[in-house]
Amino acid sequence: MATRNGCYRATHRTAILFITFVSTMPFLVSGKQALLSSLRKGQLAAFSSHNNWLATPSGRLPMPIRRELAVECKSHYKVLPYRPSGTPLFSSVATNGDHISLDEGFKNTLPFQKHSHNSVKITVTVPDEENDGNADPYNLTTFHSKLQATIAAAQQLHKTAIWITIPMSRARLMEEASKSGFEFHHAEGDVATLSKWLLEEEESRIPTYATHQVGVGAIVINPEGQLLCVREKRNNYRPWKIPGGLAELGEDLDEAVVREVYEETGIPCRFLSVLGVRHNHGLQFGRSDLFFVCRLEPLRDDDGKIPQPVAQEGEIEAVSWQPLSEYREMVNSEDSKKGHPMMKTIMQVVDQGLDEGGWEVTDIQRMIVTSVVPGRKPSPVYHAPIRPNESS
Repeated sequence: MATRNGCYRATHRTAILFITFVSTMPFLVSGKQALLSSLRKGQLAAFSSHNNWLATPSGRLPMPIRRELAVECKSHYKVLPYRPSGTPLFSSVATNGDHISLDEGFKNTLPFQKHSHNSVKITVTVPDEENDGNADPYNLTTFHSKLQATIAAAQQLHKTAIWITIPMSRARLMEEASKSGFEFHHAEGDVATLSKWLLEEEESRIPTYATHQVGVGAIVINPEGQLLCVREKRNNYRPWKIPGGLAELGEDLDEAVVREVYEETGIPCRFLSVLGVRHNHGLQFGRSDLFFVCRLEPLRDDDGKIPQPVAQEGEIEAVSWQPLSEYREMVNSEDSKKGHPMMKTIMQVVDQGLDEGGWEVTDIQRMIVTSVVPGRKPSPVYHAPIRPNESS
């Protein structure tokens, strides 16, 4: 009888616990759904003292909820690292927007924004003469202390580096930045860019600015088997050279070489292929140099003729269609004032291409491909000839 009564009391207690659990579930689910809904709207998942009904004594959310938050946040939000109760969290940090300011919620910092490769960037603006000096966030008297606060904020956000751009009109701020460990990275126009690596225990991974310059040269052969050549007004190391020059910023190879040939000779051309690449180091400004030799086709005018070449004023002394045999003889010469080892190799490629069907196996071809990086424009890829798929 005692055993039966004990079982009855145990069953009764289980029923009461089950009813209590079921009755409280809507409130728990409702609270969690409200929390997730708040996250979906991009609001901050900060749980302060008035949220303690969801927290454990340690100040952290229960593991099941944190797991679901991580799932909810995966596609639209960055999951923030755990911080002890009372540590400030910032809503702007949680989003993945490219132009979201990160300084919201920090006090006494300079305005800064999310930048590439897990860094932040400060963009110092030109002083506004109409504004009161005290309202200027880049005021010289407070700049150093605000920069120190910004560095501390970036480290709290686990950033790897911090960048700052300073216009020439604010040049005195560069000295203040240097006191905080910033170094010059590059300068362009009237703006200097400085950087600071934040991970003291790791070697800096900030890349050197502008490691290479890109040059182009053109092999242009007319129907008579003559090669378009120029002689510059200065720095002529050989009697004749192929036309070419430096590519401009943002200019594709095909655009650069067509432009250079037209500027130096007045001959309009169409890009066909790349024949070879030379890679040198320690050239202009101490940078490395990539020189692409390209094959171009001269275009005919409205009368069906190829125009006569005209030397570029101020740069080119002479321009001429040289017989291929004479140019080949020059670059192959053992004479130190005539021979040209690189162009000797290029001419071997040209001779191979001039054989019947030779260009099909010689040309480095150009193809436009899309990028896997969202928002990045399609770009050219230069590659060896691809055999046609016989099955297609």
